[in-house]
Amino acid sequence: MGVGVLTMIVTLSVMSGFEDELKKRLFSAETHVLVESNDGFFKADPDLVKTISAVSPLVEQVYPVLQTEVILRSGKKVNGSVLKGVGDDQLEWLKRKVVEWSAKDLLAEADNAGTAHLFLGAEMAYDMGVIPGDLVTVVSPVESEGPFGAIPRVKKFVVEGIYKSGVPEQELHTIFAGSKDVEAFLKQTAVLSQVEVRVKRLEDAPKVAELLASVLPQKFLVRPWQVLDAHLFQSLRLERTAMFCILIFIVIVASFNIVSTLTMMVLEKKRSLSILRAMGATRSQIGSIFIWEGLAIAIFGIAGGAAVGLGICELLANYPIIELPEYYYDRTLPVVVQPASIAIICGAAFVVVLLGALKPARKASEIMPIQGIREG
Repeated sequence: MGVGVLTMIVTLSVMSGFEDELKKRLFSAETHVLVESNDGFFKADPDLVKTISAVSPLVEQVYPVLQTEVILRSGKKVNGSVLKGVGDDQLEWLKRKVVEWSAKDLLAEADNAGTAHLFLGAEMAYDMGVIPGDLVTVVSPVESEGPFGAIPRVKKFVVEGIYKSGVPEQELHTIFAGSKDVEAFLKQTAVLSQVEVRVKRLEDAPKVAELLASVLPQKFLVRPWQVLDAHLFQSLRLERTAMFCILIFIVIVASFNIVSTLTMMVLEKKRSLSILRAMGATRSQIGSIFIWEGLAIAIFGIAGGAAVGLGICELLANYPIIELPEYYYDRTLPVVVQPASIAIICGAAFVVVLLGALKPARKASEIMPIQGIREG
């Protein structure tokens, strides 16, 4: 019983820790609420940004973004990417995550040649063999008119820096550049593809999205992260639920052992139980003896398993007993102990044992006063 409870607590706490760590890393880099237009690009209106910022004190930052899908080419390497043109505020946020910078003389040379700057993710830079200061070619599927018809837009950018956000998917497919440079590349002026909103607490995103949807024109589509990343977090919750259902079988098997022990005790104590019945003990009193005995075993087992499980969680969270590659998470396992989960685990184990103790208790209560004496 204790081993089953211990295993469930440790496993579900580690899974909750991974989910929380994923949220922390993902939403330190991604938007919390996304505002888009059903018409595609829309005019960059300062009043729109002010309206979004003032909709609630829960809003922390508002980032106007011009985003387009592009192909990045360096030598023979090609990567399908998303180019995000961002304002100065978001560029400042991005620069705090840059781990490698281009030499100033290379940037000055690029500026003299009129070459725009961009920032690549560490994964993309490694995959394409690009370092800061290199020139890369960005190709947009948005066509422009040439002398021989429509041709893709092509422009060279210099890699100003390489950022590391902690989200490999973003590092592999997202390129950042100044909004003016992206506007010039797309031959657009004062337009946006979306507005990204960051809130003070992730749990407030649906409320902010609802407020924005009520004040913005109907052409705007407002979605919180719970909708944008619904499949990812639903799958994580499904995995945790499935793991709980699998591990509960350990507790069920342990309850079978308790049932077997109590049943053997009933058979061994048949004569004593008959004497108790002959002395006036009722059937309910006889049955309660075995129910309480089963519950005592369960309580000690559950308490012991919970104590050891919580101790193991504390060790895993604070000491590198199981080391992980830094590429994914911290050096130690992310562990989050949720009191509600502990209560559910202990409660489920208690109910399973209680149900298991009913059969031996019933068998003991059915012993007649003369039966055990005659057989003894």
